[in-house]
Amino acid sequence: MLKSLVKAILPAKLRSPLSYLWKSREFQFYENGMATIHDSDFIAHPRFQRAYAAGVSTGSWGGVDVHWTAHVACWAADIGMRLDGDFVECGVFKGDFAWVVAQATNFVRQRRTFYLYDTFSGFAPAYSSAEDFPDAPGFFNFANDVYADPAIYDEVVRKFRDLPNVRIVRGVLPDTLSEASPERIAFLHIDLNSPAAEIATLERLFDRVVPNGIIVFDDYGWHLFRKQKEAEDAFMAARGYQILELPTGQGMVVKR
Repeated sequence: MLKSLVKAILPAKLRSPLSYLWKSREFQFYENGMATIHDSDFIAHPRFQRAYAAGVSTGSWGGVDVHWTAHVACWAADIGMRLDGDFVECGVFKGDFAWVVAQATNFVRQRRTFYLYDTFSGFAPAYSSAEDFPDAPGFFNFANDVYADPAIYDEVVRKFRDLPNVRIVRGVLPDTLSEASPERIAFLHIDLNSPAAEIATLERLFDRVVPNGIIVFDDYGWHLFRKQKEAEDAFMAARGYQILELPTGQGMVVKR
């Protein structure tokens, strides 16, 4: 189907090189909601392999491989390692992405803190409701049952117990930012699955992201979370930014 689309929209003089590429290469990457004929060499990097293997051990991704999504987070974190500021993840679940980032960056040796924020008890009624997912009315209750598993918090604490510079903050965002939050942020990962909570959190944290620091929006491009995208687009546009949508479904902003 994609080959037919290319043929339909491109002039004949451009089809030959593209046709050659399609005929001469098989998909090199086919997961994570995307397929590409491009090399994905990062998957074979020993550091990434070790970090990813450790991160998926809890199975919180439901057996679905998300190598490229994890790679984007690690790439953004690598940029953050060159900047002055702490790391922040808003929406932790079982801590897998944060763990991959921490392992890939050897965070335990860094003189900075990785703040992990989550309710560890499901959605907060003050900020979230089934109306956040108009195209999937049953998703809110389904996801809330998963996120509210009382065993998750202890699991995350155990996962990071040997990383003293990781701080796990349990409670509702943005409310808990009054209790514990960094003044300077070099890497910010947003994954709250809630338009109101994400925007309220951004209002508190965006100005603290240092120049060249990267904000990664985990669900930006997924249609199920389109209300988040709409709210985030408006927030960033008001500040002169445009979010880059990635094929993984993530979004990215580089702070000026």
